[in-house]
Amino acid sequence: MVGKTLTASIAALVIISGCSTISQKEAFESVNQLTSEQGGKNLQWIKTPQEAASVDESVKALLSKPLTQENAVRIMLINNRALQQTYENIGIAQSELVEAGLMRNPLLGYSIGRSNGVTTSTLSVEVAFLDLLWIPLRRELGHLALEETTLSVGDTVLRSARDAKKSYIDARLAEEKGALNRSILKSHEASLQLAVRQYTAGNLSKRDMLKVQESYERERIESIKLARDNAAAREALNKILGLYGSQTHYTLSTEPLTRMEPAVSESGLEKCAIVNRLDMRSAIKSVDYAALQAGYSENTRLLDELELSVESEKTTGEKRFNTFGIKLPIPLFDFGQARVSKTQAVYNQNVHRLYETAVNIRSEVREGYAHLRYTFDIARSYDEVVVKNNQQILEETQLFYNGMLDGIYELLEDQRRLGEAKMEALDALGDYQKAQADLEYTIGGKL
Repeated sequence: MVGKTLTASIAALVIISGCSTISQKEAFESVNQLTSEQGGKNLQWIKTPQEAASVDESVKALLSKPLTQENAVRIMLINNRALQQTYENIGIAQSELVEAGLMRNPLLGYSIGRSNGVTTSTLSVEVAFLDLLWIPLRRELGHLALEETTLSVGDTVLRSARDAKKSYIDARLAEEKGALNRSILKSHEASLQLAVRQYTAGNLSKRDMLKVQESYERERIESIKLARDNAAAREALNKILGLYGSQTHYTLSTEPLTRMEPAVSESGLEKCAIVNRLDMRSAIKSVDYAALQAGYSENTRLLDELELSVESEKTTGEKRFNTFGIKLPIPLFDFGQARVSKTQAVYNQNVHRLYETAVNIRSEVREGYAHLRYTFDIARSYDEVVVKNNQQILEETQLFYNGMLDGIYELLEDQRRLGEAKMEALDALGDYQKAQADLEYTIGGKL
């Protein structure tokens, strides 16, 4: 009879404490929804070899054609292993939520003694019954922790997407600057060949020939530096995309990088960022969690453990003797004041961190918007004035050369100046596009 009673009691406690909770899949889907609104679409959490193989096939398909910025971001979102590590934080937080809704396991004890032909057996069960009262509060804490983790992971996804865009832009610029430099180097080679022939024929002084040679060598060194920068930019992109081996043999798209005037004004961007930024929302959840944790510590400061025990004893020749008991901690030395003080300090710390986050975000918005406007103006000046002027100068020099009013050296020099102006314009355009990617992340949405 006692055994049936114990079994029924334990079963009831299990039913009460084992309520359903959000799954890891549901939590990850919420991250997908959060980030898809801001450009981080179709995330994939690799948990099995089959899923890893599926990702490899998707990456292979995307790399089979010239890589665009959009596809680079898609590859990063599913193939970047740093992100995959971050996704596991969701699994950890969800597991802690499940654990928060469970009671501690009951302690089952059994002892047997024998003396003078008499055997005594004792069966006991101890249950931390008060644990049941704190389960709803612990579960609420677990839900807040999971929400905070979800927002934090989402922010990491968006930051990674921004970094992938910038790495792609750097790789494109490095490749295109290398191509422009090759034409400039050919111009220097032509000048050097002509100078050597003229010097050999006695029509050019040694000093002037050496100047042309020195100019060529400097440009050749510059081409080596550009090749080095191109390799570094390419590897930075490979790293953030999670590519290796034959996967790195892709080609970049040759679609021209565009410059469109941003159709936004500074007004309202700060408020937009405060509302949309996932790290801001994560900081708010941290404050909520710390406040609830402080309340939990205050409520349990004197009585956080209570154990109920049932003991059944049977001695040979005697009837079974049942004992029911209770164990309570006596707050003589520890009144929970340290735990309460600590949780209050953690709460205050999170409040100050939230304020700091808000201040920093607002500053980042102002700085990012100013940087976007300045880089746009610089890129426009290079494109609409510097490059066009050098193009017209070259055309005029060509006319002078055709009329034998200018020499070949002047023509080649103006060709080089046009190439250098185009390289500077490329740098300015890249700075603008990276500023745009930064500001989109800063305000938490598309411009």
